Amino acid sequence: MPDQMTEAELRAVAYAVYAAAGSGDWETAERYLSDELVIVEADNLPYAGTYTGRGALRELYGIVMAYWAEPELEFHAMTAGDDHVVSMVTFHMTSRRSGKRLSMPLTEVFQIEDGKVVRIQPYYYDTKAMIDFERP
Repeated sequence: MPDQMTEAELRAVAYAVYAAAGSGDWETAERYLSDELVIVEADNLPYAGTYTGRGALRELYGIVMAYWAEPELEFHAMTAGDDHVVSMVTFHMTSRRSGKRLSMPLTEVFQIEDGKVVRIQPYYYDTKAMIDFERP
């Protein structure tokens, strides 16, 4: 059985992924992602589905940014333990379709094994509001 990572180590992995992905440095981001990575987006979002593999985050980012302009994550809290990191943020975004700006509380759960992210599960506060604000 692999050694359990400390809270600080788990958080460092999540922060590294956020920083690298946020700056478009996919080579660095993907160093922290497992070949078996799974990302699951809510069924009622326009980019619903399960994305898999080391390149899944890059693929999903491209799809998501086709909907939202001027994305910004405002960090509030991050905690970690038992191979998981929970990040609480507010996702600020502008709809490319309607031009409206929306701020949405978002919690993301990372599962990390052997220093690599194996699963990301985002939980949006109100997915219906995200769909409604897309309407012009």
